[in-house]
Amino acid sequence: MMKKVFLIAIGLVLFGCADKKQLTPAEQWHGYCVSVGNAARSITLDRQNGIEQKQAKEHADKIEDETTRKFIFEIIETVYAMPIDQLKANPDAEREQLKQKFTEQCLATPHDQLPKYKSF
Repeated sequence: MMKKVFLIAIGLVLFGCADKKQLTPAEQWHGYCVSVGNAARSITLDRQNGIEQKQAKEHADKIEDETTRKFIFEIIETVYAMPIDQLKANPDAEREQLKQKFTEQCLATPHDQLPKYKSF
């Protein structure tokens, strides 16, 4: 019995240490765009919770990557242009709708290389 437990543990360790599959550039871009969509959802939640646009922009000013910075500022402009009543009428649906919109917009954006970014 102890031998089985030991072999299972060794198998889990070896499986966990296996090399991860290298992502294609398209897969990497897709992951980046999902992250942009997640940022849109987070920014919308911040707006729904009373975070001022000025604060959102101050935070976004710290983003070093130009591609990411452009996406984030566009998200901020879009979210803060929407009436707060609309954002609060069905908050979960609005967050998901904006997440989907910006994910799709990102996926449709031509790109030469993957930006350097932190996942949102």
